[in-house]
Amino acid sequence: MNGAFFSQLPGIGIHQKRKLFELRNEYTLVDQSGTTIGTANQERQSILTFLARLGSDLDVTLPSTIVVRDAAQMPVLEVHKPWFTTTVSARTPDGQMLGSVKWKVRLGKRRFALLGPQGEELGEVHAQNWRARDFRVFDTTGSEVARVTKKWRGLFTEAFTDADSYAVEFNEGLSETLRALAFTAAVAVDLVMKQKDSS
Repeated sequence: MNGAFFSQLPGIGIHQKRKLFELRNEYTLVDQSGTTIGTANQERQSILTFLARLGSDLDVTLPSTIVVRDAAQMPVLEVHKPWFTTTVSARTPDGQMLGSVKWKVRLGKRRFALLGPQGEELGEVHAQNWRARDFRVFDTTGSEVARVTKKWRGLFTEAFTDADSYAVEFNEGLSETLRALAFTAAVAVDLVMKQKDSS
């Protein structure tokens, strides 16, 4: 990844841009002081996908490719969700597979599996409440390595737009790959569960 983007920070704030009609996913990334450190925007959206978003509530079934860029607008990560799946993959800008985040269909609180490039288990993401607002990320030993917390954006944003904010906090010493996958988990929550309040 470009310049070890994720390992330079103890956490990242992900702020979805406020829109009355969300036809393209766009996020601003900030550090712990609120300084903008990059963006994460949907790119390469097909006309069919655009029309589907415009005229239906099929957001969670649509394909999405989110390109994460640093403050200099250099790509650092590509997050992709294909058609009709609840699996979101993460790749480096040169196409190297880092792993994926897969929603585990089960009764009870939401869970996602963290998988490596060959599909091997790297850990899990557990929702901390029934509304799936806050998550904890665990490695294969069951140790907590990161947290994803939904932040309140204000009454107008929450009531009339689809904009969400998440804070991703990394444990010290966590590898760059697991940091990238924890970040991908936050994006996956929004892509798979939160579009147009589908959760």
